[in-house]
Amino acid sequence: MANPKYVLEMIKIEGELKELLVKTNAENVAVTYNGKDTTLAAALAEIFTSLTDLPTDADIDSKISAAIDGLIGGAPEAYNTLKEIADYIAEHKDAADALTAAIGGKVDKVDGMGLSANDFTDALKAKLESLPETIAEATTEAAGLMSAEDKTRLDGLRGVRYGAEPPADMKDGELFVRVVGVE
Repeated sequence: MANPKYVLEMIKIEGELKELLVKTNAENVAVTYNGKDTTLAAALAEIFTSLTDLPTDADIDSKISAAIDGLIGGAPEAYNTLKEIADYIAEHKDAADALTAAIGGKVDKVDGMGLSANDFTDALKAKLESLPETIAEATTEAAGLMSAEDKTRLDGLRGVRYGAEPPADMKDGELFVRVVGVE
């Protein structure tokens, strides 16, 4: 259907302008609706159908109630509104200030670092930095990962052996603990 650019409103007859009255029905009026040419009756039917698909007041109320329930999240009756929470905070200002200070003093995560400068005390940091980069294996004469005394006691236990494979010279009554890598 063509889209008319001009509509006859008046006509000049015998030198006099006369108003036109056009009578029609919805089946004879051409319109463009949703990008397609159709009749006014079909366009109105589509509009009415889309209106009936809109949610009802009950649907809207139900969705609002569900959203409020989700926001409250099972809070006790005494604290299930923002006003009640604000009143509680105002009544417990010292606790709220302490919590705000704790949150404000938190250390932000620094990319590429497991700990930041404020994660532990300077004393602990100094102690950590004073440790040798590698620690020797303990012997009966010198400490390493354990004291020399503990190494002597451990070596004295002949009933327990460990390793990746059982030793070929294992004796009756000895206990073997297999050491395996954990991935």
